[in-house]
Amino acid sequence: MLGHRLEVKAHGEKRFIIALKYEGESEYRYLVASHLSWRAIDIARAYTLRWIVEIFIEDWKSHCGWNMLSKQQGVEGASRGVILSLLCDHMLLLHPEQSARLKNKQPGLPVGCRIERIKAEALVTTIEKVALSDNPRNAFESISRAILEALPNRPSSKHMAGCDLGRQEPTESLKYKMAA
Repeated sequence: MLGHRLEVKAHGEKRFIIALKYEGESEYRYLVASHLSWRAIDIARAYTLRWIVEIFIEDWKSHCGWNMLSKQQGVEGASRGVILSLLCDHMLLLHPEQSARLKNKQPGLPVGCRIERIKAEALVTTIEKVALSDNPRNAFESISRAILEALPNRPSSKHMAGCDLGRQEPTESLKYKMAA
């Protein structure tokens, strides 16, 4: 990672330009920041938070019914979708398994994984009712165990659990550069 504060003619002012190249990559990626008093490492760490937004959009579209066929026009339409999505996320935080994970300082399950698990629980309940109507208890236990064991617990690595995000604040020694 390399970083330098440079005049960007297209912007008409100084910007903090950071070049990143990850192991195994041949090309650099570039970040452009307008706040000159942050350190390069802190900007790069804060930039990783954008994946939280990407995950929210992915979950929103994939698991909350807001796919390409949904037409939510204008500010009001967009607000409705976000409100419904946040209510869905909030409701899922109250699920006993999710609450237990968070209480024990473990990362929560992503919305998609939580929804998959809720659907599986519903399927198991349905199978139980059908199976128990004829009393094939052993068959039900075998089927439900196989279904539940087939589902993975996928703690989210995308939600930045346990990552050091730096200070995310201006550096005292660089504040003068921002004023210049």
